[in-house]
Amino acid sequence: MNINEIRDAITFLFNFKITEETDEKIIFNIISDKSALLDKNQVFRLIQELNVLTTDQDVELTENHSFEVLVRQENKMMFAKEIEQKDTVNKIEYKIDKPSDKYLLFFLSNLAKQNTPRILRSGIAALKLKRLFEGDKSQQVSMLEVSVLDVIKEIVPRFETLQIKSENPRKKADFEQLVYAFLFNLGYNLDYTILPLRFMDEFTQPYRLGSIRRSNFSDLEPPKRVYLNELILHYQKGISSESIDHQFLSFYHVLEHFYEKIYNDDILNSIKAELTKPSFSYKRSKDISGLVSLIQSRLKYKNDEYQLNEPEALELTLKKFVKNIPYLANELKNISTTLVDYFKTNEVPFSKGNKVNFENTNTNEIYTNLAKRIYLTRNSIVHSKETDKSKYTPFRDDKDLLTEIYLLRLIAEIVIIENSKEL
Repeated sequence: MNINEIRDAITFLFNFKITEETDEKIIFNIISDKSALLDKNQVFRLIQELNVLTTDQDVELTENHSFEVLVRQENKMMFAKEIEQKDTVNKIEYKIDKPSDKYLLFFLSNLAKQNTPRILRSGIAALKLKRLFEGDKSQQVSMLEVSVLDVIKEIVPRFETLQIKSENPRKKADFEQLVYAFLFNLGYNLDYTILPLRFMDEFTQPYRLGSIRRSNFSDLEPPKRVYLNELILHYQKGISSESIDHQFLSFYHVLEHFYEKIYNDDILNSIKAELTKPSFSYKRSKDISGLVSLIQSRLKYKNDEYQLNEPEALELTLKKFVKNIPYLANELKNISTTLVDYFKTNEVPFSKGNKVNFENTNTNEIYTNLAKRIYLTRNSIVHSKETDKSKYTPFRDDKDLLTEIYLLRLIAEIVIIENSKEL
């Protein structure tokens, strides 16, 4: 990492233009005639400290006496601007606040490497900039030597870190235990639902999905179609949830809504096909027995009721509503150019869900593998028993599950639109 990388990351991510650069500072144009500076000497010192650190994570920064990680509020409830607590016995300090300058440089360097170009050039950031520099004069930031790092901390939505300092040196695993201990205390006593992020994709996911269709509200047209209300509720729950497994299950419920009808219709069509065969006769016991066997093979009797075959119902639902496989593959490429190849060459690590080759000329094979990939992943989330070999473990498997959410959300959207009608 060097100063030029940080300079380029700021211009790339925020579209701040450089108006002046000297040996001591870089001046960025922020908005209108407002500017902010990057102190090269300060940044150089921080980069020297960062370059001697080693980390396998892109959202957490570990040193011998400190730990800092990006966090998010799941329930979005408001609390004091800063949460701070000191443990005088164990000589540990905890704080949730805007990130430190060192962490911000570390974060920007990693964020600029993501396959999500210009994700922070959003309307939200623009509004915050106007409020910061052009709002009530009593609230305005002083323009004397204002730091561009401070500006970034203010305009990035929901940008807070948990910062832990310890007088005694500690290992990374020790700091991680302190993270969850502190967050549990907040949840237990104050109902604060705060979670640490484990990887950069958790931060970029909303921007990556939103970039597919993002436009200003003024560019939107009124609805031209009406949809099934129940499906919209599941969909809205999915996009509003911060919990990755809840997102997946909410989008899955959109598909599950149709299982019983589609499966039963398929059985009825199979029965009609048998009854109308020229070789079928209701007078022959063999033909009647064959019809009974057909029904029994499709419906299982358990706990005093007939149960449908969910994997088969899922596959039938996909065939009925997701008719254009190339369109789905193209939408995946719009999210990330690597996704289609990823699904082709990788099963789901924690659920062993099937590989899916969207370029396969055998479409039946695509639907079969797609249904198995989705269903096995759903089961690994719902049935996470200690003895299960293929089970989803929260946090540990979230990065892999996030990739599956991109796929399932697109499928849920296709199903919702296919079941809509014109106003």
